Amino acid sequence: MRQLHGTSSRPVRELKGFRRVSIEAGATAHVDFSLGRPELQYWNAAVRDWVLDAAPFQVGIGGDSTTPLSAGFTVTAK
Repeated sequence: MRQLHGTSSRPVRELKGFRRVSIEAGATAHVDFSLGRPELQYWNAAVRDWVLDAAPFQVGIGGDSTTPLSAGFTVTAK
């Protein structure tokens, strides 16, 4: 997962919602996981608090960080 921009510098990618799934050749599988506030927020040392920016995020799905499979969503302000 990556936050495309925000109020502080963030890692280029962070591992969230990890689950290893073994799938036999030719088979398909359905996997669900949630990305909620605990997975999206981060500790901001400047304000000494947890922050969840209103920002676009990108989620990659695959065997490593170079996966071409991705989707996005945007967190909006309350």
